[in-house]
Amino acid sequence: MKTLFSSRTKAKLIRLFFQNPNQRHHMREAERLVKERINSVRGALLSLVSQGVLNKERIGKKVFFRTNPDYIFYDELLRMVAKETGLGGRIIKERLRLGKIKVAFLTASYYQFWPRRDNELDLFIVGNVSLAEVAKLAKEEGEGLGIEINYSVMTPDELTFRRKNKDPFLVEILQKSRLMLIGKEDTLQ
Repeated sequence: MKTLFSSRTKAKLIRLFFQNPNQRHHMREAERLVKERINSVRGALLSLVSQGVLNKERIGKKVFFRTNPDYIFYDELLRMVAKETGLGGRIIKERLRLGKIKVAFLTASYYQFWPRRDNELDLFIVGNVSLAEVAKLAKEEGEGLGIEINYSVMTPDELTFRRKNKDPFLVEILQKSRLMLIGKEDTLQ
């Protein structure tokens, strides 16, 4: 485990591959995207393959790399990268601009890139926030991914009221796996 983040290049490659774990990259493409020297990228990729983080496959004359979903820390790496990049990273970094967020989480289907159902929730926020700013942020991130990000925002009072009345929408949301960005799980109970 201690060799997993032993270099800046490895950290950049982990971020690249776990931002979209279903996408594969060849070595030169990875080199361009992480902006590191080819020898450093080659060594880091081979090390990540030997550690089981990435899988390597040959297609024609090119060798491609992609995340290994069987890696023991696969889910933890997905969670770490989701909190640092993309929608999750922006929510955390821009939380003060968005308003007073008590709780924010991404649904597992969003951050794990599972096949999407229509109107499936991606982001849930509890707090007194600017709906315009949340909408803007969700639109920008969604355009980058080529999807529409579905989100729900509730005030703390609305959450309490809906929880007390066993609102079906809220009950369904709270039964699903999630990645907490801001706040604690017990705040939702």
